[in-house]
Amino acid sequence: MTQTLMQVSWVVLGMMAAATPALAQQSVKLTTLDWCPYTCVTAPDGGFSSVIVREAFKAMGYKVEIEFLPWQRAVAKAKDSAEIAGYFPEYSAEIPDFSLSSSIGTGPLGLIMRKGAPVPPATAEALRTLKLGVVSGYVNADPVEAAMAAGLKPEGVSDDNTNIRKLAAGRIDAAEIDRHVFAHLLKTDARLLDVREQVVFALSLEDKTLHVAFNKSEYGKKISAIFAEGLSKVDIKGLQQKYFAMAQ
Repeated sequence: MTQTLMQVSWVVLGMMAAATPALAQQSVKLTTLDWCPYTCVTAPDGGFSSVIVREAFKAMGYKVEIEFLPWQRAVAKAKDSAEIAGYFPEYSAEIPDFSLSSSIGTGPLGLIMRKGAPVPPATAEALRTLKLGVVSGYVNADPVEAAMAAGLKPEGVSDDNTNIRKLAAGRIDAAEIDRHVFAHLLKTDARLLDVREQVVFALSLEDKTLHVAFNKSEYGKKISAIFAEGLSKVDIKGLQQKYFAMAQ
């Protein structure tokens, strides 16, 4: 090899070495809430939804930085941001200022009730007669929305734990919650130890799809397209079945 070729080779190798760390450092920032087992600040894997999001971006050579915040702040911080692409998980709905990804999994929404209480049918007419607890800012199951249109005035609280305690105390007839979230709270939250035998998941209402909500900035649109391609390479259904089977 001539000296000139050797010099060129070293230059090329040097450029490749310099480029590799840059590629490895490609990252995207998203916000979320502490909503185990989907997004969980204490879990090593960050929760099921975090796993799916990471796998999708990993397939495209990106890593994800996830910031855990209270729900309303997670949404607000992701809006019109040039640094944060969006937030997750979000139910399928028209969300102002955001566009939703394809589904990153599903969540079974339903009602919890006191053990032994009569379970109503999942109709608007039946549900509108309940004193129903919901979490403010969360999307409701379609039967609950129909009941609200028919006159139901649910009681909003800040978190699922509060609704569970209100239900056990007899202050409400039922509360809307995701089945996996309910099971996780009863299993892990010491504050609910005294009510675990008093409340049950009584009525399934809807299996809601979950999504990443990307803001409509140029950055958000770019990252949304990258995520869409990566998500197509992920076996979401298989991972979800395995994840929640292991969580039982």
